[in-house]
Amino acid sequence: MATSLKPQPVEAGWMTRWWRDSLLLLRGAPSSFAMLYLVLLLLNVAWQPLILSIPIACGVMAIIFAVAMAVHQGGTQLIEVGRGIRDVPWWPLSRLVLEIALLVMVLLMLMLLFRHYLAGIFSHDHISSAATLHNLRSPEWQHLPEWLRSLITNGLGTAQTMLGNVFLLLSVGVIVAGITRRGHLALLASFQAVLVNVRVWLGFLLASLLLQGGITFLSARLHTFGAALLVSILGVALLLLVGLYGWCFVREAFGLPGAQVAKRVVVAVRRPAGA
Repeated sequence: MATSLKPQPVEAGWMTRWWRDSLLLLRGAPSSFAMLYLVLLLLNVAWQPLILSIPIACGVMAIIFAVAMAVHQGGTQLIEVGRGIRDVPWWPLSRLVLEIALLVMVLLMLMLLFRHYLAGIFSHDHISSAATLHNLRSPEWQHLPEWLRSLITNGLGTAQTMLGNVFLLLSVGVIVAGITRRGHLALLASFQAVLVNVRVWLGFLLASLLLQGGITFLSARLHTFGAALLVSILGVALLLLVGLYGWCFVREAFGLPGAQVAKRVVVAVRRPAGA
């Protein structure tokens, strides 16, 4: 991993390359990622207020990045992945979350100054997918169990928060990867990486908008327990995939070129076959 905070442009073909890299990571330690999936599932069952959506998203990203980094470095056993999560610089990450919270608070204060112009936006719940789902008033939605409603809104809402705010993915990744432990430097580097890779950011933004549209479409059709449970399971899987894509973005913007990102994982996956 580069020691410089100067981001690099991502090589062309990033979308399909990161898909392959994500599959290699999953194949490298299937038990670890299965456990990670269950952890995300349990976390999203719990009630999560919207005001904590960004801090929770940062914590989820840190866990996904820690697992991906441990697997990338050859740690395919659960105990090795657990050490990777333990060694995450949680205190600098907490300071980063605090700085992001302060930044969001300042932005909200500025938005309040223009509330006359923003009233139409807020009235239509365009803040997040979680807000769209939480404000449903259909009898079918209200009859679903509370834990299932939380699972849908939290999983999809966190995934959209990560997609729509790429600088969060990058700044958390910079700290988890140990490039810096200063939150404000990680934030500045992440904004620079977004500017250097505008086309990638536009891709993430488009995916966020498509996810919002898909959620709006599905929200009126979640009439049965089975359909809601299926959407929840797929939503958590999407959240995990978004995190892996974010890790690949961090690796290429601040570390190895795209062709070398999954090199160690390929070795880890092939080693058992040659043994």
